[in-house]
Amino acid sequence: MSFFDFIKSKVFWKHLGLIIAVFLGIIIIAYFLLNVYTRHGSEYIMPDLEGIYLDEIEQMEEIQNFEVIVMDSIFTPGENANKILSQDPNAGAKVKKGRKVYVIVTSRIGEYIPMPNCKDQSVRSAVNQLTNVGLRVGKFIFNIGDFNNVVVGQRYKGDNITEGSQIQRGEEIDLVVEMNQEKYTTAMPNIIGLTEAEAETKLWEAALNVGKITFEGKRDIIHSRVVSFSPNSSSVTKGTTVSIHLLNDTKSNYNERVKSFKVAAPASNEETLTNELIDEIE
Repeated sequence: MSFFDFIKSKVFWKHLGLIIAVFLGIIIIAYFLLNVYTRHGSEYIMPDLEGIYLDEIEQMEEIQNFEVIVMDSIFTPGENANKILSQDPNAGAKVKKGRKVYVIVTSRIGEYIPMPNCKDQSVRSAVNQLTNVGLRVGKFIFNIGDFNNVVVGQRYKGDNITEGSQIQRGEEIDLVVEMNQEKYTTAMPNIIGLTEAEAETKLWEAALNVGKITFEGKRDIIHSRVVSFSPNSSSVTKGTTVSIHLLNDTKSNYNERVKSFKVAAPASNEETLTNELIDEIE
């Protein structure tokens, strides 16, 4: 039988039909198995975990469909341990059942780290050195000299602290700053809408001390943002203590509060350098 005669035969078409049927059957079976494996259609809305403690989410019914994994912990002054700072996937995302949720939480205590060197640097550079390793600025101590905005000393609890000394993350370091008497004012940084940590860094970089911090409602280091500050002036004397007030950015009146705050013109009493801001170094 020739090839063309075989193609025309019933045997050929019967076998071809069987091959096509088996092929389609494999595709259909694979499709359904894939749907079962990926839990097709079993999507859940990811709840908002930020600001909640780990032991609290264990009681949440909506989290039973997921596996929570702690990726990292960060020491945050004023916060208790195991408070969730961020999550991945984000709240509101549609995810499959059994999805792993990676979170970053607050730690109980700060680890010990070597003290960085802030001396012979600008205020901004010194502040960055401290904040990058998790330290805070306590206060600025000014000394009149030939240079302006140059850090000449670093102190911990009143005593000098040398580079490399072990210190716990989260502690406060006082910076001794040499300044030119003719240059003692600074522009008030724009901290409206910033988080607490962002606002503190901005103030420190401008050689301003952070004063009283108040919260309208519950403190939330992720969503609490500055809506007002005092003194309210566009120009202030270096070393001025600035108090800030924060409001959760999820509140309905947040945008209105941000827009309503107007920065005032510089006060006239900033024309002279007050003796209270100068602490001569012996």
